[in-house]
Amino acid sequence: MTEIFTPWPGPSATDSPFHAGELAIQERADVLAAAWSSGQRSIRPFMPDQHQAFFAEQPFMVLGGIDAQGQPWATLRVGAPGFTSALDAKTLRIAGAALPGDPLGDAWKIGSMIGGLGLQPKTRRRNRVNGVIKSLDDNALTLTVSQSFGNCAKYIQSRTPTFVARSESEPVQPASHAAALDDADRMLLERADTFFIASANIAEDAGRARGVDVSHRGGTPGFVRIDDAHTLTTPDFSGNRFFNTLGNLTHDPRAGLLFVDFERGDLIYMAADAEIIWDAEQIKAFPGAERLVRFHIREVRRSPGVLPFRWSPVEFAPQFTALLAARKSEVSKSWRPFKVVEIRQETSAIRSFYLEAVDGKPIAAFEPGQYLPIQIPVAGREEPLVRTYTLSDAHDGLRYRISVKREGIASTWLHDHVEVGTQINAKTPRGSFFFDASSPRPAVLLSAGIGITPMMAILNRAKAEGTAAAPPRAMHFIHGARNHHERPFADDLKRSASTGTNVSVHLLDSKPEPDDDASHGRLRGRVDIAQVKRLLPFDDYDFYLCGPTAFMSDMYDGLRALNVPDERIRFEAFGPASVKRNPTNATSVTAEGSVSSAAASQDTRTAEVVFARSERTIRWAPKDGTLLELAEANGIPTESNCRVGECGTCSTRLREGRVAYSGQVDAEIKPGCALLCVGRPDVSDVAGGARIVLDL
Repeated sequence: MTEIFTPWPGPSATDSPFHAGELAIQERADVLAAAWSSGQRSIRPFMPDQHQAFFAEQPFMVLGGIDAQGQPWATLRVGAPGFTSALDAKTLRIAGAALPGDPLGDAWKIGSMIGGLGLQPKTRRRNRVNGVIKSLDDNALTLTVSQSFGNCAKYIQSRTPTFVARSESEPVQPASHAAALDDADRMLLERADTFFIASANIAEDAGRARGVDVSHRGGTPGFVRIDDAHTLTTPDFSGNRFFNTLGNLTHDPRAGLLFVDFERGDLIYMAADAEIIWDAEQIKAFPGAERLVRFHIREVRRSPGVLPFRWSPVEFAPQFTALLAARKSEVSKSWRPFKVVEIRQETSAIRSFYLEAVDGKPIAAFEPGQYLPIQIPVAGREEPLVRTYTLSDAHDGLRYRISVKREGIASTWLHDHVEVGTQINAKTPRGSFFFDASSPRPAVLLSAGIGITPMMAILNRAKAEGTAAAPPRAMHFIHGARNHHERPFADDLKRSASTGTNVSVHLLDSKPEPDDDASHGRLRGRVDIAQVKRLLPFDDYDFYLCGPTAFMSDMYDGLRALNVPDERIRFEAFGPASVKRNPTNATSVTAEGSVSSAAASQDTRTAEVVFARSERTIRWAPKDGTLLELAEANGIPTESNCRVGECGTCSTRLREGRVAYSGQVDAEIKPGCALLCVGRPDVSDVAGGARIVLDL
């Protein structure tokens, strides 16, 4: 029998399955009539038989609700299949206690509005149900159904859960609460391919569309863009055209986000305010998106290890096949596979990794002090992290050595997962901080902590090039560590100190252990200007600095106070708040600290830089350096990592104006975005009034 449906009567219809917010989004997206037709067919005030059977088959149910303050939250309840059961077409019972840390655990009351989502990742099926709590008993929620409808299989990643029973004696780690994302949160979000979102419209005038909704969002890893510790931006792809979530957010921008760590069983809940973005230029940064949603985070809660499932490897939704293939093709053009052939434990926290090219061909030469960009395939990420590590040995034509301190996501993965035989992709070494072999002056290598790595490359290069007829130029190697247990390459340095008179090695322990002695040149104290003055004979030197920012700032300022010319001080700049130079003359310097002849410091061209979200306008001058340095100097929160245009972490939307880049830029610069770490305002057309607006 042919079904006949009521034609679209216009937005004033009283029996609409949609409220005013949903209709407004449908109208803007030009899908009003199509949404009405589809909604009349598929949104029912009861569960059809197939939905009832489907809910009962699932081992988990995604729920959406609101707390006492009206904040929506997305949560999970889990159990053996059958823990969710339909008592009849209008009644659904969800048994099982709330998981530890569930923000809605104590919020459910009789009369509470609830949204439910049954999801079967393996088959990519999903069905929705909304209603009102009619009873609470034995940790079970029983709801009266007001809406039930299916969703298409788009954007759902396929993975199969396996139940992992928790021992009663196994302690449950306490949930954590914060106002912003921390490093562990970022690590999960960077590799996330799925999240859930709860939203609500409980206004009386919403009619039969009144209620709470919970929905699924899927994409390739990286589709959740971390703008800063308080802000996420996500794409909104083409869907069922109902716009339940966006319609609710139009009415009330409060949203609850739920991210699942499919490896560890952690759950991250977020309370945020949502902003719908229709700007075409911003949307270009997200392939396939029709609009964007930006979330301004107010609260983050993490419940460690509470989800009793482990999951099979992900199979990405077919909608992402072309995108993933294009990414892999692009990656293969610029990266070269290397094999780890040796691992050496330098200290308890530092390991050296020796890399040889898989194809057996010669490796690219490099200058001592330069760094190696590598890809780190952290588990669960379709796209690996990109990090840069300073090469810690001289070029030998056969292999590279990087020495990595365990701190942060990438280095921890290297320490925990890389073995001899592991393959790692790398690019050609690069960087403008390196040893000036043409200078006749003795060199002073000043370092602290892991900053020793480029100094070892410089030292070994100089030793390798020396001959009896032309010995290497005099070097003074000064390094500070807490004690000898935390100093890498100690044996190599002892050998260097004993090979001749051209190298003097001075090792300082700031917190020596009781049994430490002063043998092999080890002294007590920190590396500071007073120590340097005591250790160095009177002479004219080139200085090389590497270490924590505070160390380099103190060294640089101290050397300048001793009238050491700026151009004779080079340093490896990393981390926020880079060393601020005090030039001797008009020569300018690059971001890494080496001399550059590209521009003169007397350049008086300036620009107005607007940090839109921080509501700050700052006048930039060439002495302020890069846009990243300008932001950091003025306390504007900014994400960064490599600081040399390699990884793309600092990519920021450029709302207005032009940005010029210095040096080699390897990271992809997406349309409408700028890389802050190597970018400066383009002041070439001063007559037009240089002005840029950044989304920071």
